[in-house]
Amino acid sequence: MEFSSSRARLRQARLAGDRRELYPHSLQFYLEPPTESISLVEFESFAIDRLKLLKVVENLGVSYVRGNEVYKTKLQAELRKLKFPYKALAEDDYEARRKDHISHFILRLAYCQSEDLRRWFLQQEMDLLRYRFNELTDSLRQKFLEHVNLSFEAISEDTKNELANELLTSTPGFSVAKVKEQIFYKVGLADAVDLFRTRRVFIKDGFAYVPLKDIDAIVLSNYRTKLSKALALWKNSYPKSLSN
Repeated sequence: MEFSSSRARLRQARLAGDRRELYPHSLQFYLEPPTESISLVEFESFAIDRLKLLKVVENLGVSYVRGNEVYKTKLQAELRKLKFPYKALAEDDYEARRKDHISHFILRLAYCQSEDLRRWFLQQEMDLLRYRFNELTDSLRQKFLEHVNLSFEAISEDTKNELANELLTSTPGFSVAKVKEQIFYKVGLADAVDLFRTRRVFIKDGFAYVPLKDIDAIVLSNYRTKLSKALALWKNSYPKSLSN
C-alpha cells in the first residue's frame, strides 16, 4: 500500500475506471494485498472503522452463542450503528468492497506482530466472515464458493432420494421434509474433517455429503488455514524497526 492525496487517488480511479473486476464478489478470503495508493486520512479512518467492527464482533461473541438467532439479531443491530460496509449483500457497491479489502490488510499489518494479536485478529475475522457468509442467499453463496475455488458438486435429486435415510440420521435437526428441500454437496473428506469429528455428516466412499447449512464450517476451515499462514508470513517479513 502506498499513500497519496485523496485528489490523486480519485484521479487514478478515473483513469483506471472503477476497477470492479478487483472485487467480483462482496466476500473474499483476502488473498491479494491492495496495490493502490491511499491517503493517510483514509488509511486512519479505514483502520479505526474496522477495529470498531471487530471489537463489536468480539464483545457479542463473548456474551452470546455465536450463530444463534439472538447473536445474529444483536450483531446486526450493533453493526448498523457503524460506518462500515459489513453486509455481504451489497453486490454492486465498489466502494464498500474496496474499504472492506483495504481495511482488512491495514489491521493485518498491525495484528501480525505477536501470537496473541494474531490469534485475536484471526478469531474476529472468522466470526465476521461466518456472519456475512450466512447472510448470503443460496445463489450468492454458491457464487462465493466458486469465487474461492470451493466449487463442490451438488448431488442430484436421484442421489439425494437414494441416500435420504442416511442423510436424515446423520444430519442433526433435519426432518424428512428438510432433507428434501436442502441442497447437499459431495465434498472430499479432507475438507469436511471438522464435521466428521463432530459426527454431523454422512460419509460414503471417502466423500462427505454436506448440507448447504453446514457448508460454512468448510469455508471457515479453509479461511482459517489461509489467514493463519498469511499472518505468519507477514510476521516474519515485518520490519524489525517497526516492531521495536
